[in-house]
Amino acid sequence: MADLSDEDLLVLELEDTWQDRFPTKAEAIRQTLGWSTTKYHIRLNRLLDDTAAIYAKPVTVGRLRRLREARAAERGTTSAHSAS
Repeated sequence: MADLSDEDLLVLELEDTWQDRFPTKAEAIRQTLGWSTTKYHIRLNRLLDDTAAIYAKPVTVGRLRRLREARAAERGTTSAHSAS
């Protein structure tokens, strides 16, 4: 199992704390990481399938995986991530 980078940990932490410090998630992403929201969500989705992320923040990752799966079900699509 590979360790998470500092940026990976920051992404996961941001998911738990952005509401307390920023008016929008997009602003939190820009100010905290200096990334576009697209880059952020690509990285976040990769993390949701990373075993190291699950060990580091199990509640956060579990919650986000359930949300991702629910959104895929609403769209009537099967997430490639659901099979894992």
